[in-house]
Amino acid sequence: MKNILLLLGFFTLFSCTSDNEVWNNTDIDPKTRGLAEFSNYYFEHYNNEDTFRFDFLGKIIGNLPYIVSYSTDSTAEEGYNDVSFELVSKPEWVDSVINATVYKKIRIAMPLLKNNNSVNERIGRIVLRQKESDKILSFNIVQSGTENRVVISVREFSKNHPVFTATTTYPVKKDITCRIPYEAYNDGGKYDGNASITIPKGETKGTYEMDYNGSPLVYYHGDIKGYKLYEGTITGDDIYNYSFVRYW
Repeated sequence: MKNILLLLGFFTLFSCTSDNEVWNNTDIDPKTRGLAEFSNYYFEHYNNEDTFRFDFLGKIIGNLPYIVSYSTDSTAEEGYNDVSFELVSKPEWVDSVINATVYKKIRIAMPLLKNNNSVNERIGRIVLRQKESDKILSFNIVQSGTENRVVISVREFSKNHPVFTATTTYPVKKDITCRIPYEAYNDGGKYDGNASITIPKGETKGTYEMDYNGSPLVYYHGDIKGYKLYEGTITGDDIYNYSFVRYW
């Protein structure tokens, strides 16, 4: 129920909360003050996360950067006061940071990112300061590049029953298919095959299974001793640039 309330608050309160702010300043210098004087102030990550990932278009992947920010107050009606915070610094590739109340004691510090047109990911840090107490809180942001690397692996979960797995660095924007030529071999010979591995839209992993227990190669010459993979192809997604982490 709490998560539902948070999401409802995120979408409805951006426009109606009086202290909503869009930050783009980067030159606020933190003051030095004793923390003991403000022991009743709380300033922390809601989900105990300090790293948030975004795709190359700036869309967040996973949880939103919720922040707990309040002070206890026995004279207040609910026993606490909401406390806002401000931006200390941000990477230059962050356009601005939205500050909005989401739910009781909880705010959001949502970075708005420029597109990353590089094949490389970029990493930066958002630094915040709680007003009144001057407490500092920060979190990392990681924005993927347009290069989505694919790792291919194969292992036997049981004798002569290989499972081929393709794993991408980032969730795919459309279904993609990896076709991997391979050899399954033992002392008596080999079988040539093609593993066709589909990774569904929004996922990072797909698998392909084979079972050689009923094959003549295993029947006459014993268990499969190994698998040799060759360079394959990737089709289906025209958004990311794809390349294999070399496995052949």
